[in-house]
Formats: sequence, structure tokens, C-alpha cells
Amino acid sequence: MKKTIKNLLTLCAAGVFALASVSCSDDETTAVRPNVSLPEAGSQTPVAVTCDEVLAGNYSHSFTLKLDEPSDIVAMGDIRVDPALVDAYNAEHGTAYVLMPENIYRIPYDNFVIAAGQTESNTLTVEFTGSLYGLQKGTTYLLPITAVIDETIADRVDCSDVAHYIALDVDRELIYTPGLSMQNYSSAMYRTLSIPNNEVVTIEGNTHTFEMRIFCYGWHSGTNYIGTWRGQDTNNNNEAFSGCEVRVTGEEGNSNIGNRQCDLTLASQGKTISTGTWHTISITCDGTQTGQRQEVAYRYYLDGELIAEAAPTKRFGPTSSQRFQVGYTLTGFQFGYASSGYYFNGLIGEIRMWKDCLTQEEIRSHLRTVENPSKDEMYAYWKLDEGEGTTLKDSSGNGRDLTFPEGTEVAWGAELED
Repeated sequence: MKKTIKNLLTLCAAGVFALASVSCSDDETTAVRPNVSLPEAGSQTPVAVTCDEVLAGNYSHSFTLKLDEPSDIVAMGDIRVDPALVDAYNAEHGTAYVLMPENIYRIPYDNFVIAAGQTESNTLTVEFTGSLYGLQKGTTYLLPITAVIDETIADRVDCSDVAHYIALDVDRELIYTPGLSMQNYSSAMYRTLSIPNNEVVTIEGNTHTFEMRIFCYGWHSGTNYIGTWRGQDTNNNNEAFSGCEVRVTGEEGNSNIGNRQCDLTLASQGKTISTGTWHTISITCDGTQTGQRQEVAYRYYLDGELIAEAAPTKRFGPTSSQRFQVGYTLTGFQFGYASSGYYFNGLIGEIRMWKDCLTQEEIRSHLRTVENPSKDEMYAYWKLDEGEGTTLKDSSGNGRDLTFPEGTEVAWGAELED
């Protein structure tokens, strides 16, 4: 439910009434200097907003501008955020506020009008985005709002001293995970990215673990295609091979992990992937078992819990001629699927390709992130935490950065961990 707090800012029309503070221009015209009227808090005390209110979503703060007496003219102008007022406020009050970042709030309509003969303006609103990404525990962030009168009536109304403050105190550690935003289907984002310099990466013995983190805003009724580690099967004339294909079917979030060319599909056994929270998907492959069709070779873990396991349905052995390679005409990773009916409405983060078939204990030890990645243990590790630019840095130390084509508008996002 949208919560609003109503406060009154006071604008004064010249000649209508007098306040304690008066200033004169060069032509001796008297202009009344208005002050802020905040019935709940007082003129210089910021309105307090809490982390819980913002994180709950749909939180807003509303206020109006008000004249002490009706005027015979229309008073109009706009409200603006004035960063310089933060330092001024701190100097005057001995505080250590920090300017509130722009990603925390939005002002959907910034024009105010007080009709002739009236004393109160239209309602103005500051909406909070629901994200506190980038804010630090123990810091109070200040949003200083000023009113700027329209220049056509600037000689009759002076609101140079009008200021309204909103303060947000961050009282906890906020752990956000960033990632690529796939929310709006875009051919620019839904593409395959190649390993640099046509490098061929050989998955020796086919033993490996593939991991990625996802945050879904909502599943659609079709196939929600998230991504694929792609390469070629050297045992079959370098046939295109999807090492791990992650897709979710239907609005309930039923997950399927498949290897298309070897016809392996791991059903989720009735498990679903919930929306509105981060999940870690881990797929392990035991290369010693891929040369036959009887023993379990593939295991699928969701947030460290074993969900499904399967034997391969296509012979894929550990010999030197039976291995999985990534490179040349194929790619390192495919983001999404180039069709609007297969889009993924969410974020992708923390893509990891390990050289070993990890145990459940090892998977659980790094669900959120890998603290000390090693090129000896990983083929590649894309954190997807850049937040800007077109290059996805390989944090494994192997130098296998992925880069979107020049000019691509890469979308980024971040969501709070539970």
C-alpha cells in the first residue's frame, strides 16, 4: 500500500503579507523571504524514511507548497534537488549527511501551481524505487528539495529560502548481487559471446561443473530460456554441443536443465524456482560416467540442494577423442534465446565454469560468490558485477573476458540478497 506523508512548504507572494525576514532588490522592491512550514517535524528537521519502508516497495512521500494568504496571481514553478544544500545543512547543524543517490528515488511530476485566490499547490510526490543498492550501513542520506519560481513572476514571488529535506538512515548491511538485466527482450542482449582470440578451451575428460545465479521477476507461460555454455563435440565431427542449457518452463517456474545434443534433460522432480529472490543453479558432470548410459553422470543442484540426477543418453566418453571443446566458430556463453517467446524476465549473475565435478559440500561453500577464484580450478568465472560497459570480466585469472559488440546498450541491474 502506498504510504504518503503530507507536509507543507510555504511560498510567499510579495506585498500580500510580511514575515520576519525581508530583503530588498536594487530597485527597492520589497520581496518577502518565505520559510518552510512542516507541522510534523519543524522547518529544518528532515522527514525520516526507513529502510523497511523503502524495501517494502511502493513507498512515497507527498507534500504541497502553501501561501499564508491568497494571492491575486498564479504562483507557479518547479521543485528540484539541490546537492549543494547537503554541505550547507551539515555545516549549520553539525551533521554528516550524504547526498541521496539518484537511483533511490524519482520525482514523477516536478511542476507546482497555486491558483490565484488559493493558498495550496497541487500535490508533489517523491517516489522511492524500492532499491537501496550502493548504500552503506551507518550512513544517513539526505535529499534536499528546493522550489524555483517561474521567471515570469520572479519579481513578485521569492522562494529562494524554501527547502524541504528527506533523510534515509541505513541501519543494516545491505548485500546486493548485481548482474545482467534480461527483463526486456532485446536482440542486443540476447546473443552469444565468444571467447577472445578464437581460443579453444578443452573440457578434459568431460568432467566439469557449471554454475550461475538467477533472479526472476516473473515466469511467462512459454520457455524461459536463460543461457547455455556452448561448444563442440570432438567425438562427432565437432558437432555443436550445448554443455549446459538452462531453461524454465511455464509460469510456475518448473526448471529444466538440458544438454540438447546428447538429449539429456534433468526434470526438476516437481520443484519450482521461486520469483523475487536469488537462486544458485549448479550442474555437475562426472566425466568418468559419460562413456556409458547406466550410471549417474549429471546432477542438478538448486541453492545447494540436490534436485535431480541422470545418466547420459548419449555416449560421451573420457578418451582423448571424446571431449568437449569451446571455441573457434562456437562460443563461450549464450545469453538468452533470440526469440521474444523465449525471453527471461530477470537478472543473470555469477557464471562459473569449474574444472572439477564439485561435491554438494563444495557447492554449498560458495552459493553467493567465490572469494578466492583460481585459474587452476576454473575454466572461467564471470561475476557480471561491472554495472556498466560492454565487457564481462573473467575473474578466474584465465583472461577469458566476454565482450558485447561495440555500441551495444548493455542493461545492468542488482537485487538484494535474502
